[in-house]
Amino acid sequence: MDLDNYDVVIVGGGPIGCITGEHIKHHKVLILEEHSAIGVPLQCGGLVSKEGVKELGYPKGVVNKVRGAYIFSKSRCIKVEDRDIRAYVFERKIMDKDIAKRASKNVDFLFKAYGRLAVPPWQQGGGLSEGFLNFNNLLRRERRYSLSVSFMGDNYHLNPKVIVGADGVKSSIGRSAGIDMRREILSGAQLEMVNVDVDSDFVYVFLDRTYSRDFFAWVIPMGKDRVRVGLCDTSNSYEKLIRLIEEHPLVSQMLKGAVPVEFSVGALPMGYGGETVKNNLLLVGDAAGQVKPLSGGGLYYGAKCAKICGRVIEEYLNGDYPLDYLKSYQTLWRREIGREIDFGLKFRAILKRMDNNMLDRLLEFIEKRGLIDYIVREGDMDNPSRVVESIFKKFFSLK
Repeated sequence: MDLDNYDVVIVGGGPIGCITGEHIKHHKVLILEEHSAIGVPLQCGGLVSKEGVKELGYPKGVVNKVRGAYIFSKSRCIKVEDRDIRAYVFERKIMDKDIAKRASKNVDFLFKAYGRLAVPPWQQGGGLSEGFLNFNNLLRRERRYSLSVSFMGDNYHLNPKVIVGADGVKSSIGRSAGIDMRREILSGAQLEMVNVDVDSDFVYVFLDRTYSRDFFAWVIPMGKDRVRVGLCDTSNSYEKLIRLIEEHPLVSQMLKGAVPVEFSVGALPMGYGGETVKNNLLLVGDAAGQVKPLSGGGLYYGAKCAKICGRVIEEYLNGDYPLDYLKSYQTLWRREIGREIDFGLKFRAILKRMDNNMLDRLLEFIEKRGLIDYIVREGDMDNPSRVVESIFKKFFSLK
C-alpha cells in the first residue's frame, strides 16, 4: 500500500474532517477513519440551524423540520414559536455519508486505520542509526510531526507536509503533541425511540437540576412518531437519562409505550484549551473546542472552521511560505467565532450557578415581560450572545 505521497493526512472522517479535506483542492489528501463506516457511532442530536445546513453544504438526510422549542424548567414552560422553519433534524448516517461522498472527489479514505503522532525526531534520544537520522533531517530542522498508522495489522510511517487532527473531543493527536487540552468535558447519552406521540414542529428542552445539574436534557422529534431523547451533564449521564425517561412528569408520559431502537453516548468540550496549531499540526472541530457552550452544537462552528483550515493549508502548500504560515488558521477561526464562544462560556458559568427556583423565575420573567417575541424576532441559534446578554441583564437588574 502506497501511503508515502500524501501532502495532507487528516485523522478523523467525520463531517468536519471531510469538509476540511474537501477544501484542499489541489493536493493529495488522505483521511484516516478508525471506524469501519462513515456516520457511526452516532454522537449528536442531529439538530442543525438553517445557517448550519448552509455551512455543511446542504447535505442529504433531513428527517424533520422544526419551528421552535418548548423550554421547561422544573415548574414552568415557555413556548418559542416561529412561522418559519428554524432548524432541521438529520439522520446523521445519511448526512455524514453524503458529506463524505462530496469530499471523496478530493480525498482518499482509509477505514479501520489508527493514526498517531510518531515520536518527533527532535525528541528522539540516542541509539538511532545514522541513516535514520539523515532520513529525518528535514523533520528535525523544521520540527515537523510525522504519523504512525496502524492498518489491518501492519504499521506504516507517513511524512505528510501537514497533519490535521479532526479526531474529536479527546483528540489523541492533540494530546500527543503536548497541546493543552484542559477544558470542561461533559458526557452525554441519547436514545432513539419509536412509537411516540409528539408535536414534531418543536424540540423540547429541559433545564431541570433534578436531572441534569450542569447542562440540560432534550427531546428532538425525528418525525411524527420517532424522537431522540438525550441528556448531558458532568457525570452519570446514562443513569440520569433513564431517570428522566422514567420519572419526569412530561417525558414519562410522552414516551409511555415508546421502544428504544438505538443508543449512543458521547462527550462535549466546553471551551478551547491552548493552541490549535503546532508546527505542521492543526486541530479542527471538537478537537479544537469549536463548540457552542450554551447548546453543545459543534457542526456549524466546526464546518466554518474546517473551511478556514482547508483554505489555509491550500494557501500554505501553493505558496513559498514558512511553516509559521499555518498559524494564521488559529487567528482566523478565533476572529470568526472566538467572541461568541467566550460569551457562551461566560453565560454558561452564570447558568451553572442558577438553581431550579431561579430558573423558574427566569422563564417566568421572559414570559411576563413579553420577551418571547423578542427571542423569535432577534434570536440566532448560532450566535445567541446578543439576545442572551440582553435578557440576563434585564433579569439580574431586578435582583
